[in-house]
Amino acid sequence: MSSVRLRRLRSDYEKLRHYVKRHPRLQLIQADGDPPERYQLEYRIRSLRQVEDELTIVTSHLVEILLPRHYPRTPPQCRMLTPVFHPNIAPHAICVGDHWSAGEPLWSIVARIGEMLAFQSYNVKSPLNGEAARWVDDHPEQLPLDSVSMLIEETDQTDGIARPPAPAASPTTTLQLVDDRQVVPCPGCGARLRLNRKQPGQRVRCPRCQKVMVLHAESRP
Repeated sequence: MSSVRLRRLRSDYEKLRHYVKRHPRLQLIQADGDPPERYQLEYRIRSLRQVEDELTIVTSHLVEILLPRHYPRTPPQCRMLTPVFHPNIAPHAICVGDHWSAGEPLWSIVARIGEMLAFQSYNVKSPLNGEAARWVDDHPEQLPLDSVSMLIEETDQTDGIARPPAPAASPTTTLQLVDDRQVVPCPGCGARLRLNRKQPGQRVRCPRCQKVMVLHAESRP
């Protein structure tokens, strides 16, 4: 093993350990090699699984990341060890992007996978799962499924106060119960605002045009 690759693998391992230790929704299950070239991680994030013809919410996922022989010139090989219904995830691979930079650290890939599981990130133009891409196109008001931040700088801001716990497991929850928020169009710019349930008469400011609107009873879906 070249000294350049050895230094990179050691650096990735130390930074990834530090990242996972500081993020409340991640756990490093296994790291094989010295320094490691294969990882298994658990994500505690709300996502989707297809069981026969039904979509259900799942909150625990296992991911494997393999660093191939020519890494970092070639990208990591990522795959799910537990099934997930997502436009850019197939049983054999997770598509973490079309463009790979050798300078991108491994923890950044781990963060991107978390954003994908939460349906904060997806590409429906060139999907690995066409059915999941169609579902995303048909249900934009239900996304993201989880608002967790994968940036440790943001999770660290909760130090000293109660951090949001990992979502409770609900293996029998059906797709229709994904979330309890309402979608309201802004009368100023037309943006579709996804809001927590609010009482009629409450005021909401549009983050795009800054217009303040008053919610009415008919705004509820």
